[in-house]
Amino acid sequence: MSTLYTIYLVNNSNHFENFNIFQQSPPIYGNANAINLASFAHAGEPGATVAFDWSEPDGPNDDQPAKCWVAAGNFGPGEVLDPDQMIAPVEVAFPPGCCGMQVTLNPDNTWTVAPAAE
Repeated sequence: MSTLYTIYLVNNSNHFENFNIFQQSPPIYGNANAINLASFAHAGEPGATVAFDWSEPDGPNDDQPAKCWVAAGNFGPGEVLDPDQMIAPVEVAFPPGCCGMQVTLNPDNTWTVAPAAE
């Protein structure tokens, strides 16, 4: 059995943006400078809503909330994420029992994160 998670990214900025979803990985082999790769990437015009969804297997850790990070920047899936080329990444943590989150890039390049309307 698996759980389907969805993030709705809303571009309320005045610019065309590439949205990226990635996991904040722990340091690799003790390297504090470990890099992250974009898991998902999709472009969004101003006013557009882009949906990303994925499933995760239910297992012994299903009592922990799913988490990921969202950023805007010029990256594609599997590309190295350069923090200097990102609009401030924001953590997205799904509350227990919630499988849909809405993440909005505001005109001032801040983010608003909230459960998606069902």
